[in-house]
Amino acid sequence: MNRVKNCGIQHPQPFFSLSDGDAVRGRLDRYLDGKMAEWAATVPYANHLESKNLNSRWYRRHTMEHVWRIRLSRVAHCRALQAIAKVSPEAAQLYGEYQAEEMNHDVLFMQDCKALGVTEDELLNTEPFLATRLLQGFFYFICEHEDPIGVVASSYLVEYTTSKLTPRQIHSMKESLGEEKIKGQLAHINTDVGDDHAGEMWRILRYLITCEADVEKVLRYFDDIQNILAMYFKELYEATVEEKLVA
Repeated sequence: MNRVKNCGIQHPQPFFSLSDGDAVRGRLDRYLDGKMAEWAATVPYANHLESKNLNSRWYRRHTMEHVWRIRLSRVAHCRALQAIAKVSPEAAQLYGEYQAEEMNHDVLFMQDCKALGVTEDELLNTEPFLATRLLQGFFYFICEHEDPIGVVASSYLVEYTTSKLTPRQIHSMKESLGEEKIKGQLAHINTDVGDDHAGEMWRILRYLITCEADVEKVLRYFDDIQNILAMYFKELYEATVEEKLVA
């Protein structure tokens, strides 16, 4: 008896064929389209980046949180890569390449922070929101106790919604802020959309989906991640817009 396991030794093949997989991906995308509509209707300032009157305090803190989220998540995603490698070497290779592109994008958003007057000292002395910290804790939890497919589902949600929403947001921010203050974001979106990161996440998911039930699992993770992100936007609104209104 060979006691060695959990190392992707069998190189499992995708459960769905390419054609069946396209239908599954379409189902995921339609679900996310519905979640984006729900988001716009229920989350405070959900579409604020498209506003012609961008709240400067809100946007400044939002950009700072981008830096924190990337700096914290690169450690969590390395833990996810370890868990994925135990399941599928092919998925791990693709995920490692994706993280190699994303890992240092905090530098891009820090560039925008500096254009907004945020120093590195100010950032380091500003504790990230609870939701930002909980998101990383959620990644650790599902890698340890559930399924790393949840971390990839989170990345798919982010990359798919980015490809849908960010072009409109960038167009509005160019008008409201000017290109000098969003150079980092422009570089980031060019990488995400130009390299088809949503497509990369789907290719990884194909290797990690091992049965029909895993598709339902991905949809449930979409709900979990959106709830945490909605908590973040609520915290952001309360700390910047609502606090100023009360004052």
